[in-house]
Amino acid sequence: MTTSYFSDLLVEFLHQQGIDKVAFNPGASFRGVHDSLVHRDNADMAPDIVMACHEEIAVALAHGYHKASGRHMAVFVHANVGLLHASMAIFNAWCDRVPLLVLGGNGPVDAGLRRPWIDWIHTSQNIESVVKDYVKWCDQPIGQRATVESLYRAFKLMNTPMHAPVFVALDFAVQEQPLESGVRLLPATATEGTRLPALGGADLEHLTERLKEAQLPVLVVDFSGRDPETVAPLVALAETLGLAVVDRGNRMNFPNTHPLNVSHTDRALLADADLVIALEVQDLVGAVGSFLSLTDQGLPANGAEIVTIGFNELLTSKWAADYQQFVPVTRAVAADTAETVGRLRALAEDPAGPFAEPAFAERRERRVKTLSAAHTEARTDWARQADEAKGRARIHVSAAVDEIHRALRDEEWVLTNTGSLTIDGWVKKLWPLERPGSYLGLNGGGGLGYGLGASIGAALAHQGDGTLCVDLQADGDFLYTPSALWTLAAYDVPLLVIVMNNRLYLNSTQHAERIAGNRDRDPGRAHIATSFYDQPVDFVALARSYGVHALRRVERIESVAPTVGEAVDHIKEHGKPVLVEILME
Repeated sequence: MTTSYFSDLLVEFLHQQGIDKVAFNPGASFRGVHDSLVHRDNADMAPDIVMACHEEIAVALAHGYHKASGRHMAVFVHANVGLLHASMAIFNAWCDRVPLLVLGGNGPVDAGLRRPWIDWIHTSQNIESVVKDYVKWCDQPIGQRATVESLYRAFKLMNTPMHAPVFVALDFAVQEQPLESGVRLLPATATEGTRLPALGGADLEHLTERLKEAQLPVLVVDFSGRDPETVAPLVALAETLGLAVVDRGNRMNFPNTHPLNVSHTDRALLADADLVIALEVQDLVGAVGSFLSLTDQGLPANGAEIVTIGFNELLTSKWAADYQQFVPVTRAVAADTAETVGRLRALAEDPAGPFAEPAFAERRERRVKTLSAAHTEARTDWARQADEAKGRARIHVSAAVDEIHRALRDEEWVLTNTGSLTIDGWVKKLWPLERPGSYLGLNGGGGLGYGLGASIGAALAHQGDGTLCVDLQADGDFLYTPSALWTLAAYDVPLLVIVMNNRLYLNSTQHAERIAGNRDRDPGRAHIATSFYDQPVDFVALARSYGVHALRRVERIESVAPTVGEAVDHIKEHGKPVLVEILME
């Protein structure tokens, strides 16, 4: 094809970088690019459009798509109004360390080119200031050459650890200009991320020595599983060294059914830990404090050594405190995760290496026996609790989670979203999270409105590969972005949406109960303005109004598995989405 306008070159850039989908709610400020995306002569290179009814949904689509596939879905947002709508979802992606390419239209910076009224209110100086404190890089280039350079720089920085969103504003007038002579794309490889080396030198020697000496070394993982290829080597490393593993669970980092995984067990088990290796851990105080008593400085009271490996210090915001409490650790190393795990594994498995001594082997075997027994005891107890909960009059979250898995256990499923900390906690206790990429984590920023859009994005990434994508969807989060159902239906996305409907903003209700109790007031009024008891939402009717197949509401525990099974059969037969609503306590 012949590139005629600068917006055609922008589409060519997306194609060059392997972007096969773009998401947006349409807006006039990127009408030049929109025309180039739908232009017949660009059909062979233009990414597919995924239309959303809100910018927050569009960004969440790209967020979930990348977490599920490692591929990019670009997002376009309309001028300042679209960027403001998108800002919450961009913040979620920032906290979740997900690289997103967000491209924003902007009215003509040249005031002489503005139409009356609308172009004036939709043009901003320094438009990137809306999100500059929670994107990795942003720019407002003016001119074609400057815009090309900005796109390559943004893409490269986005892909360099630590990963995070980037934003580039595309001037309204520049998009629509004929392509200037000599303006062309750079080589595709120009966007390859800068690489970090593996752990080595004195840092590797120190960690090796400490692992040899430690009586109870603990490996804490959090984000390492964003690269699914790290899971198997990490398991092999833990087995060879007999490491206790605590998985903070922002990704599927380590199989939760593995006997060395002692996450959520009795904290007394690890009270004597003398070495903590934190691999890509975001909240270090929360992680270490889950099993060790800490001083007011965040250090282990028992003097345990902490070594951090990852990229956290390479990305901090001056506005958002998502970097968490400062901990004066023994060693902090910025190193490539996969390469580091591979290097440590090679040392651990070397038959003539530092861990081949009989004394170490004996110590390792004692640890493994103790950890495995605690792991089995904890999982047995969690299963017992879920079974007992099935006898309650109203459906309890643990019982629902267990019965949902019973209906899905023979499928190749991916959990695209688990809705809330309560649901997520029971999933990690009851479901076998064993396959890399089978669990995608929560929203990152703690902001509602993520689940449905991100799950649609993840299901789009798996569309056609036979994977069953499952969204355990909290009702309060759903009500932020219900129009995502339109996108779900319009593109026949094969997603199983299970609405876990307790008719509450549960966390807010719990806080209201706590403050009432602290003040010796009536906790029975905690549901006021935190619940939907008086005006309940019919999610089945809502889904059907958008054209999504929805089954009858489930109100009894014995109906959960059969109804979910029926939904799965429908998805497999028709390749279209299904919604199931479960009314629960």
